[in-house]
Amino acid sequence: MNTTIYLFAISFILSFNLAAQRNIQSLNSAWEFSLEKNDKKEIVNIPHTWNAEDAFRDGKEYFRGKGTYEKTLFAPVYYKNKRVFLKFEGSNQITGIFVNNEKIGEHRGGYIGFVFDISEALNIGEENQIRIEVDNAHNTDIPPLDADFNFYGGIYRDLELIVTEQVHFELANEAAGNILVKTPQVSEDKADIRIETKVVNNSVDKKSIEVSIDIFDPETQHIKKLSKKVQMKAGETNSVIFTHEIKTPGLWSPDTPNIYRIEARISEVNSEKILDDLFTKFGLRWFEIDAEEGFFLNGKPLKLIGANRHQDFKGLGNALPNVIHQTDYKTIKEMGANFIRTAHYPQDPEVYKICDELGLLVWSEVPIINDVTDTAAYHEISLKMQREQILQFFNHPSIVFWGYMNEIYIRLVFNNKITEAEKEAKIKTSVALAKKLENETKKLDPDRLSVMALHENELYNTSGIADIPDVIGWNLYFGWYSQGLENFGKFLDDQHKHYPDRPLIISEYGPGADIRIQTDDPKPWDYSEAYQLKLHESYLNQVLERDFIVGMAAWNFADFGSSFRQDAMPYINQKGLVNFDRSKKDIYYYYQARLLKEPFIYIEGANYDEKFLQDENDKVKINVFSNAKKVTLNVNDSLEFYAEVKNGLARFELQLPEGKHLLIAETEKVSHSRKIKVRYRSNLLYEIGKKNLLINVGTHVNYTDPVTKEIWISDQEYKIGGFGHVGGKVFQKSEDKFQGTASDIQGTEDDPLFQTMREGIKAYNFDVEKGDYKISLLFAEPDFNASEENIYNLDSSKNEKTINLRSFDIKINGKIVSKDFNLARDYGRIRAVEVFYKIKAENGITVEFEENSGKSVLSGIKLEKL
Repeated sequence: MNTTIYLFAISFILSFNLAAQRNIQSLNSAWEFSLEKNDKKEIVNIPHTWNAEDAFRDGKEYFRGKGTYEKTLFAPVYYKNKRVFLKFEGSNQITGIFVNNEKIGEHRGGYIGFVFDISEALNIGEENQIRIEVDNAHNTDIPPLDADFNFYGGIYRDLELIVTEQVHFELANEAAGNILVKTPQVSEDKADIRIETKVVNNSVDKKSIEVSIDIFDPETQHIKKLSKKVQMKAGETNSVIFTHEIKTPGLWSPDTPNIYRIEARISEVNSEKILDDLFTKFGLRWFEIDAEEGFFLNGKPLKLIGANRHQDFKGLGNALPNVIHQTDYKTIKEMGANFIRTAHYPQDPEVYKICDELGLLVWSEVPIINDVTDTAAYHEISLKMQREQILQFFNHPSIVFWGYMNEIYIRLVFNNKITEAEKEAKIKTSVALAKKLENETKKLDPDRLSVMALHENELYNTSGIADIPDVIGWNLYFGWYSQGLENFGKFLDDQHKHYPDRPLIISEYGPGADIRIQTDDPKPWDYSEAYQLKLHESYLNQVLERDFIVGMAAWNFADFGSSFRQDAMPYINQKGLVNFDRSKKDIYYYYQARLLKEPFIYIEGANYDEKFLQDENDKVKINVFSNAKKVTLNVNDSLEFYAEVKNGLARFELQLPEGKHLLIAETEKVSHSRKIKVRYRSNLLYEIGKKNLLINVGTHVNYTDPVTKEIWISDQEYKIGGFGHVGGKVFQKSEDKFQGTASDIQGTEDDPLFQTMREGIKAYNFDVEKGDYKISLLFAEPDFNASEENIYNLDSSKNEKTINLRSFDIKINGKIVSKDFNLARDYGRIRAVEVFYKIKAENGITVEFEENSGKSVLSGIKLEKL
């Protein structure tokens, strides 16, 4: 061997032995991956999920099964007499680890970290075959059984390889190696801390060791060193506990998120050799909750306002780099929030770290959602999940709530096939599990608050399950799933009246909103941004009027994947304050106006800059979000208007001529500008030739095609000299929900355009000038059971074939252009259909729909001049 290399190697080994001996490295890169459903192998990096695409292509049929990750791992000679661990931050949901075909172990549960010791199975000085099998198939013994989000499969968080000495802090436990820092007593004057460590001696010899703790204040100043000498037998695990009192502590809060640091070491007695080391952070604060006056942090009242957050992202599924976790929570904090719920599962360790640093209070929960299995295995894994969550994230000052159930009766309530006996059994096992979880939570952490989230149903009260945790969260959707925005506050008052000693928090609320859909006349279930604003404004006002409400968490921070959803955007739950790609909806800025302390102003309309008015007598509605008392709106540097701000909103109604306008909204300290364009509907027919006329038939909302940027304007009734529909009704499956069908319309990405329609329409008229035109008609058959029969093959009597038969003739200016038009037969049900006709108009255009059987339908109409 070259002498220089030899001396370098000796020097490296000596310095390695004197330095801290824990070696942590990522093991994320270059895994050979395959799915059990095919033989194809590919090289992937972790974080990884195999459902980033198919959950948004195949819907509820996305692949749930086994995926296998394989790689070779060389174990260098220095691993001899070391301990080697694999640490997973998250892998969904059954994970089996094999080293050289020997099974090391298996972890069940998909949303929390775990560690396996692979030391004994490694061949030192050789390459070792590592195989990790991950299975996300439905399993009745593992929560969640059912939920409104995707159960992405894969090793979707970081994977680490950790090497320690034979004597080390315990790693392969439910705490995943975390040491606990407890703060049983905290005040402005002093704080008592208790540090609990566990040390393992995996060697074959007795060991005399010293465990030391160094404590650093939020300014990184060393404030105390604690140490204990311990005698350890071979194979023994010992608990080593330290206590200390900190005088005049720097308290943690949303405004001052002070963080302390602890460094822990194991060393040999009378030796400089460090055997293991690690660090953790903690904060000092105290909190209380009162059923009448709400939440108190460090003795001061604090209304908790924020959002829920799912961990997936457009194009990535749930396999996110840490930077996206960081950015998400920074965006939440910048909204003015002080509170977050990690719905519906523990999230990446980076999440809790960033919440500590930003000052966001956290409700963290385990994924026991919608249903419970009455088996010992299900109960046991549920309890294990709660233990893992608490022990791994115990030290984070941001966490104030441990949650353990969400809408646990919702499947029971909506299951029409369940018998009374089965219902009672389901209630019994749910209550029993809740009691076990409550006991386990308080045993591990008596100082934090336990909480569960309920949906709007009295069964939670009558069954007694709502009496078990410290706090009850209500998921409430009045004005969306239930009627009446005003019923939200009435419900809360009723609950408080009947259960005056029960602290209440709003754990979910919010409507779906699609930035492609806009209106000045918002209605429930129209998916407009305007209705999203209307509901959130109402809910905020009603919560802030009630001191007894602890707080509220909007559903959701961001749109997220949900494979069974068939709303305005299939496979996406669109209740987010921001979009799936984190671009912002207007509602995000409204929360800034309501929550931020520094001056703020914003003119709504980032996703829509054209205003369509009937004529010059109509007024343009402009909303400005601000936390000032009064706003000035300057138009085209010439006109000034003033409005008082109420509930974060200054509302302006202006008469503006057609054309482009520059708006500048100002307060004494801040300003914001936006360009808009005004167009009169009464002039749109005259513009044909320069611009096409596109109408979103059967609805009051405008729809913008995100690809072509074309705007399909809301429908209107025909009046002489203009354009519009004649006859028919807006197609609605429910009288209080202003949406046609929520089905996933096949063959298009423009689902909202085809989901709404006018049914029984007689005609659509355009009083245009003489010329050559192209008319495009848009349709979708909304009935899954629509008949495919030919009207001329049926006799005149009613029979089963005619019940769901929809057939109509299409005439243009008196001439039949389509006979026996049957969408189901000719194109398929729930499918987008566009048919165009080229015509010559002499005196206007009339498109007629003559019904043969059933009712005619029309979703859209486009008029172009040739």
